[in-house]
Amino acid sequence: MSPSHPVDDWQPDWNSFREFLPEQAIGNPDAPYLTEINHDCGTRREWTRMEWLAQVARTATGLADRGIQHGDSVAVLAGNSADALAVAFACWTRGWVYLPLNAHESAERQGFILSHAEARILVHSSSEASRSTQLSEATGVLTIPFREVDAAPINLPGAGSGWETPALRVYTSGTTGEPKGVELSAGNLITDCDALSRATGWSADTRVIVVLPIHHVNGLVVSCLQAWYVGGSAVLCDRFRSERFWPDVESERATVSSLVPTLLEFLIAEGRGPAPACFQEVFCGAGPLMTETVVGFEDLFGIPVRHLYGLSEVTAVSTMIPAVADGVRRSWYIDHGFPSIGGAVPHVEVKIHDPDGGECLEGDRGEIVIRGATVMGGYAGRPEATASAFTGGWFHSGDEGFWIAADDGTPYFFISGRIKELIIRGGINISPFQVDEVLNAHPAVQFGLAVPFENRYYGEEIAAYVVQASPVTEQEILDFCAERLEFAYCPKVVLFGDDVPFTVTGKAKRLSLKEQLADELSQYRDVQFRRRHGLASRDS
Repeated sequence: MSPSHPVDDWQPDWNSFREFLPEQAIGNPDAPYLTEINHDCGTRREWTRMEWLAQVARTATGLADRGIQHGDSVAVLAGNSADALAVAFACWTRGWVYLPLNAHESAERQGFILSHAEARILVHSSSEASRSTQLSEATGVLTIPFREVDAAPINLPGAGSGWETPALRVYTSGTTGEPKGVELSAGNLITDCDALSRATGWSADTRVIVVLPIHHVNGLVVSCLQAWYVGGSAVLCDRFRSERFWPDVESERATVSSLVPTLLEFLIAEGRGPAPACFQEVFCGAGPLMTETVVGFEDLFGIPVRHLYGLSEVTAVSTMIPAVADGVRRSWYIDHGFPSIGGAVPHVEVKIHDPDGGECLEGDRGEIVIRGATVMGGYAGRPEATASAFTGGWFHSGDEGFWIAADDGTPYFFISGRIKELIIRGGINISPFQVDEVLNAHPAVQFGLAVPFENRYYGEEIAAYVVQASPVTEQEILDFCAERLEFAYCPKVVLFGDDVPFTVTGKAKRLSLKEQLADELSQYRDVQFRRRHGLASRDS
């Protein structure tokens, strides 16, 4: 069975996005769909469902008038805006591939993506006009501002395309090598929306506040597209601001939000609990969620956090903590060393496999593998990378994890680390997440990350990279860790800094940091670290 083959008999009620999109508007035309807030510009715009359908139709016509054909890639360079979202919906109704670019990435990387995807056109915001011109000169792509696309007359889309049609290409944010283009079909998107709607319980009463970037699958699919799917509405913010999040929730009467662990930390630091009464819960994924973070957030704001897990390669979400009683949810976050990412969502199978492709027993660690109709078709133009990722009929996530059975027998999954990020000390695999958890529990640590470095005695040893919240010494950090971790897991060196490199989805780039600190840590290559009186010391 192919990893992208359906694992159940579910089929959409529509034959294509061209049928799906208007049906979700015609049934309740005056219901709100989108509110766009831009605090930098001081603007707020609204669309009902029928108004949004018209906006998408104008955008589709404007693009078609410039010669865009079935299967062509349409790139967008902008921040979080209704204009960018309208281009995405327009692409999906016409059988074009939506190609979102991250406005914060380098021109070199953006140019590579445009060339690799053979984009026909680049639609951009006014703030990105200069960069778009630069990219056009480098790649030859035609550029056009949003205002010219939206100037087209309303004309409902022509012939639609089936669910197998390529619909979205997002490029991975790997730390080494060229980015890989994840090819997602219209069927991937609609299946993930159905899986999400069942797992989240969202309905027409749901109003999601969107602060994650919509050039990524979390903001685009989990929040915006799913809100359309369930008949709900979305509040699209130009970016996340910790001081504006709760006031916006209250003024817009938002009920839910999808966040990443980093943003939970920012909100905890901002304070202002409890949350407004209209707000019901947070969905959190796209990075390691520490027990201290999730418990601290729930205690401060009185809002449940439902941990989820997914990757671009599986459209968005593959597992999620269900809606359960507070005590049950807390036990899955506290009792097993790592916060659980929950069980598999509908239409998806998730397993833990050993290096030989066999299923791991309960509690044993292995690689998280996934199959189902949300799994990508492959990496565009990268057959070898695709074959490697799909070994044995499953998509291989690259994440190490394990599973524990719930009372009803359902496997609940846990992530213990990225396989490539595992620290191998003296032949023992050490999850850096466990070290991260302890580092970030120190009251003087704003952010802490375990970073491996080469060591002649154990192959690898552990350093701690620390951004301080208040003054603290290296020895105080080492002593704190020694009281809470086995010696093998303890950092032996502490490096202080002011910045942590993050991906756009809020994941700390541990491997990038390892490369950046390599020269500084090379002085400890020949040092043998010993345990003395329960604490770490070093001998040359």
